[in-house]
Amino acid sequence: MVTSDNFRLDPSGIELAATLFVPAGDGPHPGLVICHGMPAGPRPEPGAPPAPDVGLSYPGVAEWCALEGFATLIFNFRGTGESGGNFHAMGWAHDLDAVITWMLARPEVDASRLALLGSSMGAAVATYATAHRPEVAGLVSFAGPAETRARANPAEDLERMREMGIIRDPDFPPSLEEWANEGLELSPSRWVSMIAPRPLLILHGDADDVVSPDSAHVLYERAGEGKELRMLPGVGHRFRSEPTAMAAAIEWLRARFVG
Repeated sequence: MVTSDNFRLDPSGIELAATLFVPAGDGPHPGLVICHGMPAGPRPEPGAPPAPDVGLSYPGVAEWCALEGFATLIFNFRGTGESGGNFHAMGWAHDLDAVITWMLARPEVDASRLALLGSSMGAAVATYATAHRPEVAGLVSFAGPAETRARANPAEDLERMREMGIIRDPDFPPSLEEWANEGLELSPSRWVSMIAPRPLLILHGDADDVVSPDSAHVLYERAGEGKELRMLPGVGHRFRSEPTAMAAAIEWLRARFVG
């Protein structure tokens, strides 16, 4: 039996909505933090049915991981879902850093076996966090970009994100230039080599039409000892819609951190 609890985490004054799914049995259990990507569109109205192609919900993915033995945390990065704040790339990195610290202190979690699983932008952030937090024991990166660059049209991007609802405050950002350049600091190709010798699985679908599969090869070439690359035939970009990707990630994690 899996139990779950909802939490409001507070990194630097911004509340993050989070839920921890805990496996049955005596702990502590290996820990897993799941990092979502950028929203595909505006936040749905409360009670609206999910889009027909989304596959499992993130709570469904987390419950699956908990059934496989992981104390699994899902959360919303700032600017998304029920969390506060406004989207900016390094803000997401700060959020994940706070989440890692919180998970390491939980009595349900074995702090020596905490792994991250990120998809798309969440994979980029998880790569940065794993490189900077030696306590993280391993990483699964799905559909992660090799580069996150400066924004070529920051004013247009800012307006689009206001319409999506991930930038909510009219006076944000304080500096458009700094906001537009944060991707340069986050860029995974700068940091992936620092993950070694901890285990790293780079997963990518060869049918991904959002992040080029070439990114997976760039990350693999720059990564160090402990890396593994799996290209998944026919798999697209959305992690929750791809049972092949989910199963591959969980199988790899179980082999390294459960038991």
